[in-house]
Formats: sequence, structure tokens, C-alpha cells
Amino acid sequence: MEKNKKCPACGSALSDKDNINEIFKKFEAIVKSRKDAYKKKIALFNLLLKCGEFNELEPLENKRINYLLQSKLHAELAKKSMKEYEKLTVEDYSRAK
Repeated sequence: MEKNKKCPACGSALSDKDNINEIFKKFEAIVKSRKDAYKKKIALFNLLLKCGEFNELEPLENKRINYLLQSKLHAELAKKSMKEYEKLTVEDYSRAK
């Protein structure tokens, strides 16, 4: 017997098999998109949050997972900020010469 779930995007009932196929299609669409790597990571992060079964975890485990996901996101933001800083530094030195 298949357990019916609702799609996080539209709310329609999905079986487990349909749910997995729907998530895979969304994942594939994100990976194949023409977005830069940073935007793809953010989109995949958001997909994980929407489709993850974090409600079934104990509160302490849920907090730990949330902190882990947030730290990964902050690390990605820091990398992007450093790349932007490097670009600005190169531009500034090239103008000074």
C-alpha cells in the first residue's frame, strides 16, 4: 500500500514513487539550468528544504540539521563574497598603475 503525500509546490496528492520522480525532475531541471554555480546551489538547498522529511525528526536532530545546512549556505556566501572582493582588488590595482 502506497502512502499518499502532497506535493510541496502545488499541494496535489502524490504516491511515494510519483514524489521521488517529481523531486528528481526538479533536481534535474536545476542542474541543467543556465544559472551560475552559486544560484544552482541555492536552488538545490531550497529544494532540499521543501522536499526533506525533517518534520519526522526529533527536535534536537532537526536543530542540528538546520545548523549544518545554514553553515553550508554561509560558507557558499563567503566564497562568493571573497571572489567579488578579489575582482574589486584586481580592478583597483589595475587602475592604480
